[in-house]
Amino acid sequence: MAIIMEIATMLTTRSQRWRERRARYVDDLTVIDPSDFAVDQLDPSPARQFVAAHHYLPNYPAAQVAVGLFGKQAALVGIAVFATPSTASVITRHTGFADPARGTTLARFFLLSEIPGNGETWFLSRALRLLRRERPGIEAVVSYSDPQAGHIGQCYAALSGAFRGMTPPRTAYRIAGTPISGRSLSKIRLGERGAAGAIDQLVRLGAPRPNIQEAPDIWLARLRRDRILVAERTLGLFAYSFELTPAARRQGRALPRKPYPKQLPRAHPQFPFMLAR
Repeated sequence: MAIIMEIATMLTTRSQRWRERRARYVDDLTVIDPSDFAVDQLDPSPARQFVAAHHYLPNYPAAQVAVGLFGKQAALVGIAVFATPSTASVITRHTGFADPARGTTLARFFLLSEIPGNGETWFLSRALRLLRRERPGIEAVVSYSDPQAGHIGQCYAALSGAFRGMTPPRTAYRIAGTPISGRSLSKIRLGERGAAGAIDQLVRLGAPRPNIQEAPDIWLARLRRDRILVAERTLGLFAYSFELTPAARRQGRALPRKPYPKQLPRAHPQFPFMLAR
């Protein structure tokens, strides 16, 4: 599928939120009251349930630390999930560290629709501090913003994250319109830990369960052939790096730090005007 590199012309005055896997928007001019919120580490079970209930990518990543934003009556209203990347090169390419264990990815990060416009920056700054407390060996965080979902990384720029540029175009997969992460498909194909859960996810979305003697790669090929698992060529991702220590900042000096994106490349009619966080 050809990628149409068209540029949107409207700059955003809104921040994107998620609730029940649907996008919502709030005015950027609204300001969070810190006395109404708390930030703390989150156990895997509620973190997984929260992501599955609200995010457009419902599968839960290989989390290292999950951090929750709690509102009134201790209700969970936001989450930041720091996770092991799918490949070590994600860390080495965007942080400069030769040892990928010194970095992590911000694999899920979103707030519910009732949170004021500057909630992302307020929450993420505190989530990064908690990450350093829990995992002092992690010195840098890589995060991607997906233009296919209307993201340019505005909140990352507000926290002075280093913008590394845009990754090459990629192939995205969907079942019944729901995005399927490449990592989930890789687990299935390679028989890695978590493969059974990834298969269950695809079955819940409408895929037939694999036959008893059907190899995982043959099953995935059948889903592709029957147009149940649909592949589409999409834009790349905006890549950001947060350098959390002096050593990380030194490593980052040799890497490109490009001007922050102000406009959203548009490659799909689903996003005719959206500019988001």
